[in-house]
Amino acid sequence: MLALSLLTAIAFGQEAIKLEVVHSVHAPKRPALIVLPQIDATSLQIDLQCSTAEAHFMGPAKRGAKIRLEIPVAVGVHTCTGQLDGQFADGTTGSMPLNFQVAVANPIAMQVSMADLDLEAHTLRVHLNQAVARIDLAIFGETGAQIGVSRIDAVNQSPAKLKWTADTDTVLRIQITATGTSGMSTTLDLFPWRFRVPHEELIFPSGSSEIPRSERHKLESTYLKIAGTIAKISSQNLGFEMPISLYVAGYTDTVGNKVNNRRLSERRAAALARWFRLKGFPYPIHYQGFGESALAVPTADETPEAANRRALYIIAADTPPVSSDLPLSHWQLAR
Repeated sequence: MLALSLLTAIAFGQEAIKLEVVHSVHAPKRPALIVLPQIDATSLQIDLQCSTAEAHFMGPAKRGAKIRLEIPVAVGVHTCTGQLDGQFADGTTGSMPLNFQVAVANPIAMQVSMADLDLEAHTLRVHLNQAVARIDLAIFGETGAQIGVSRIDAVNQSPAKLKWTADTDTVLRIQITATGTSGMSTTLDLFPWRFRVPHEELIFPSGSSEIPRSERHKLESTYLKIAGTIAKISSQNLGFEMPISLYVAGYTDTVGNKVNNRRLSERRAAALARWFRLKGFPYPIHYQGFGESALAVPTADETPEAANRRALYIIAADTPPVSSDLPLSHWQLAR
């Protein structure tokens, strides 16, 4: 998030000219002097010296125009001095000395992933490309209310580790803001929330990925639960927008070839994902088949076990992390 500081408008003559200064920017952007004529000017001349850089303008300017004079300074803080001279259509003339500071900072690159987060310990690692003045965390719970904060100052090493306290362990959103020594900041959001949807398992015909008509009522019931959960985390309820995706995972028992079981589970997961898409689910849907690689009930090979012929439906803001139930992360997007 780029922070811009605007100098209070300066009147020139009888409100003939107003000025604004874009003081602070992240490279490669440039600070600028913005000239706003309030009456027609037959001639304007601006001469600026900012450290070793110069910026100039000369020419007429119409009332209501916006003249942006960019200042080509390097990274750092610079004092600008100079003068503005004007001749106006009403016959008046005037001069104004200019004196202000501008700053250019290298952009703050901040990286945070789910691997940097420990929800149980209430800690987060933040990776930075440069030293910063401070890092702030704001933690939001399942109602959208802020439930915790954390701050560290004078951050000179990466990754930086922050810890927070909260009354609840259910965290929907973590807002991370890194502020540089120039006062400019970068903000990103981490959404660690996910929800496994309870459901009745759909029974596929042996070796098939076709959803039987007699089983579709189970998906209808699951869809209602998904819709109800999403309604609770709507922007109207939370006060902020949450990214939402549905992840559909398919599994088999140990009867048959492992490779074939993986392929069968993926076709079934894809069929379930397509059903939700055709039903009108408005958010991205991802699917993956795990075959017999993540058994709910451990069994020997060639053991028919209904509990292992299952699916998982996960609503999440980000890709679910690899776990015992999700041993791989090769999700495909349902079209």
